[in-house]
Amino acid sequence: MGPSDDTRRVAELAARQHGNVTLAQLQQHGLSLGEIRERRKRGWLIRRHREVYAVGHVPRTRESRWLAGVLALGEGAVLGYVPAGALWRMLAGAAITEVIVPTTAGHPKRDGIVVHRQRLPTSHVTVHRGIPVTTPIRTLLDLASVLTLGALAKAFEQAQVVLHLPPAPLAAEVIARPRQRGNAKLRRLVIGAVDPAAVRSVLELRFLRMCASYGIPRPQVNVRIGPWTPDFLWPDRGLVVETDGYDFHRTAAARRRDAVKDDFLRDLGLTVIRLTWADVTERPSQTAARVRDATSVV
Repeated sequence: MGPSDDTRRVAELAARQHGNVTLAQLQQHGLSLGEIRERRKRGWLIRRHREVYAVGHVPRTRESRWLAGVLALGEGAVLGYVPAGALWRMLAGAAITEVIVPTTAGHPKRDGIVVHRQRLPTSHVTVHRGIPVTTPIRTLLDLASVLTLGALAKAFEQAQVVLHLPPAPLAAEVIARPRQRGNAKLRRLVIGAVDPAAVRSVLELRFLRMCASYGIPRPQVNVRIGPWTPDFLWPDRGLVVETDGYDFHRTAAARRRDAVKDDFLRDLGLTVIRLTWADVTERPSQTAARVRDATSVV
């Protein structure tokens, strides 16, 4: 195998690993220590951590930085805590890299990496976007120990909306680990949680919670009717509720589309109620009464 073959295979590997390779991987692909030193001198291999290199250039993505940190900590290392929450899109971002290693690993701390030492069950570890990481439920368990209740509640909401995470598996983990730090906060969250089904926004999720809190029958969520997909449908009551979040209904074009949708649904004999963020979050009792009246059997 010639040098060009080695270079191509390493570049292909790096492309699958957000631009990163390890020393062991370079050797497995046929490069000797001398060849690795030569490629470092030429700038083709750029040191990121001990025995971890970027190939060609250092990618600016946070995923590349996170995976470089995981690779630096060796076998069994996974991304955890705040950056894991960001990878799962529960949190907006993370300026640091946090890596969980088995408690017996004995790895030294690395520059720019916060190391957590804890042994994880295999069921709490997965791979997402090519990065070994804690599962969404394990991530929430760990975030509960470092976030405020308010920040944790937002992360849980995002997990329900983005990942459609039901509360039951999380509740089971909380019950199984009664002494784990932060579990009191999670217990407060799961008590009032609902199955998110196919919700597409936090407002839709909060509307479902409002229905559960005020004894309103659970609607169907985002079921297609002809060319349209109403947010919530009670087919036996002939009722549709649309929740108008700012992001999706703020433009004149969006409002015109909403009007066309409402006309179509009303032509089918359905009653359409439109609710705003304020209706659901600031006036829940009045809004619940309005919806309950519309869903009641005449």
